[in-house]
Amino acid sequence: MDETLFGAKVRSLQGWFDQLNPYADKGSILKIEDVNFRFQNETVSPTLEPLYCFAISAKRYALFNIGIDGRPLIRKASAHGLGHLLAPYGKADAPSSIPPPAAGLVQIGVERWQYDLWYKIICAALDGHPDQVDLNYHPSLGLPAASRYAATTPKLLRWFGKQNNGRPYAYQVKPSNFLLAYQVAPAKINEFPELIDAITDDVSERSTRIKWPKPVAPFDSNPASAAVACFDRETGIPVPPEVLKTYAEALSQYHLRPEHKFLNGDYTDRGITRRRRVTPIAIRQIGKESNKWEEQFYLGEDEGADIDYGSAADDTKVFLNQLRAKVITAGQRRFSREGGISRRTIDRFLKGEKIRPITLARIQRALASQA
Repeated sequence: MDETLFGAKVRSLQGWFDQLNPYADKGSILKIEDVNFRFQNETVSPTLEPLYCFAISAKRYALFNIGIDGRPLIRKASAHGLGHLLAPYGKADAPSSIPPPAAGLVQIGVERWQYDLWYKIICAALDGHPDQVDLNYHPSLGLPAASRYAATTPKLLRWFGKQNNGRPYAYQVKPSNFLLAYQVAPAKINEFPELIDAITDDVSERSTRIKWPKPVAPFDSNPASAAVACFDRETGIPVPPEVLKTYAEALSQYHLRPEHKFLNGDYTDRGITRRRRVTPIAIRQIGKESNKWEEQFYLGEDEGADIDYGSAADDTKVFLNQLRAKVITAGQRRFSREGGISRRTIDRFLKGEKIRPITLARIQRALASQA
């Protein structure tokens, strides 16, 4: 239908809800948002403008118009999945290769560096290569990606236990002090086998699992400078900045984030997602907020953070048996390779041996990603 007919039908739908308005100011309770109207001369005009959406997942999306030059004019964007990162650069240091936001950052709902990332993601899609996003548009994206946390819990403060040990109180990391956390790049850390050996040996001489460093550093207004003082939070062993993920590396998969809640939502899937049919077989009581799953995702798994109240014995037995059947169906070798779980762990699980809750959760996530 043409634009005039489409606009008329939208307003007709609005009218259906006029009588449901309980407020003194009458009219429809369904508002046509400002992003649907043309943005011209720094104001919103009364003329409707075609609005496009680039959706990665349920909470990760951007709304935009197409300008006369064929480039995107971003109207609204989500910062979901970016909020844990400190800004790699400020508004005054924004790249000249990306036009400033016409609608204003407050209206769009993101910081300038987040707007720049969305601009490059959308441009890649419009240019026909949505999986390949250029992340070399600013030199700061080559610096270590840092996240800021406050030592507001005993657990976070314990990260600095070894560093604080023996130091005068004035030079210790104290409660509520800020601290910086980083991520390691597995490909880079292979160049430092002695670091992996030292951390694994220090944690447990009997451990058969490789222990990846969990780097943290005392707060510094310059995260790149703080990276020089990085150390593994569990062992206190120094972590060289060369093994830390850069912003470009940490953001490289942002536009490919899978949406596990729906079918047709994997890394390279395109088009409309479909409802995932779920058949509950057990009820498991967990402390979701206390687990801080997002924090664990970026900073490394922490078994002590998982609060699991368990489930009824019969429910647990049914659940584990069905989980084992799915692993067997997927194929042990393939499941191990694609799920990143050792064959020894899978073999123990299939034999009915007891495994840690955090390992069981990894098996569940791996199965969900392969569904």
